[in-house]
Amino acid sequence: MNNWFKMIYLPLFLLFTLGKAQEKLIIGEKQNVFSKVLNENREIWIHLPKTYDDNTISPAKYPVIYLLDGEINFEYYTGLTDFIARTPYADIPECIVVGIKNTERTRDLTPTKAQKKSPVNPDVILFADSGESENFVKFMQEELKPFISKNYRTQGYSVLVGHSFGGLFAISTFLSHPDYFNAYVANDPSLWWDNKIMISRAKDYLEKNKKFPAKKSLYVSQADNEEQQKNWNSDMTQAIEEFKGIIEKNGSLNYKHSFFGGETHGTVSYPGNYESLKFIFKGFRSDIKQLAKNPKLLEDDYKKFSEKMGAEFTPSEAYLNVVIKFMKSNGFKESETYFTNLKDLYYSKK
Repeated sequence: MNNWFKMIYLPLFLLFTLGKAQEKLIIGEKQNVFSKVLNENREIWIHLPKTYDDNTISPAKYPVIYLLDGEINFEYYTGLTDFIARTPYADIPECIVVGIKNTERTRDLTPTKAQKKSPVNPDVILFADSGESENFVKFMQEELKPFISKNYRTQGYSVLVGHSFGGLFAISTFLSHPDYFNAYVANDPSLWWDNKIMISRAKDYLEKNKKFPAKKSLYVSQADNEEQQKNWNSDMTQAIEEFKGIIEKNGSLNYKHSFFGGETHGTVSYPGNYESLKFIFKGFRSDIKQLAKNPKLLEDDYKKFSEKMGAEFTPSEAYLNVVIKFMKSNGFKESETYFTNLKDLYYSKK
């Protein structure tokens, strides 16, 4: 390489690399919501679906996932939802994810005041700042959810996701306010809390109501915790198993329990969240190859899915564009026409 070429090449290379270095991949935005209920500012992290700001399609509305312990879970969870919502292999609809950052975690996520004494020092009460989850769920229902609905295009279907104390909170909310969310996810929930109070509440609920509400979903994951069980964690395992027995014996709830061998309390959320999303939205995926043979199958699938979920779901415009492109490139002219007309029906007036 001669010196003259080097003189030109080097500045151009630096300009190109510097320009590329300025590009950013953004997975979300931060918002602050002042809570009158909690009397404090709460920081929330919001991830919007990839098609949210796509100006080539009609503005759509999206289900919302409320994710506890946002500072821990937000980064991987948003990538997970995007991955399994990608067309044409989507197992779930695209969702808005709202990660809620903690301030006083024990206070917000536990349902009762702790009375447990420290095994090291009996004069010390563990988790002394506990027991105010009713205030926190009130904040979510009366302040956070309206804020999200006002500022973002929400579809109405919502999911609550928690782990450990967050899983305890999810189950507590389900038993006390089952209508607040459509689906609940509890990863390795701390059901040992307060002498297994959630076990008692589950029994009380069924004695009073006989059945759980229709068209609600509850997913519970359980970690192996093999090493921890030898020490302090056996109460958690026993409580989760006991809760499972109560729910499965009743049989009225869309419920799934997953045991993850080899996973610890700290790692189980990742596989649990993946499985929970596939469980909650089971029936969402359509086989694009089958649609070529029977175009009406898509509408039938969505009708069945909406009935199961208790909320209306329709094929997204982005997905219909993929279907139309597939039909066109493979010579399915009649199917292409059918889905083009279906797209016009759903989106031409929006």
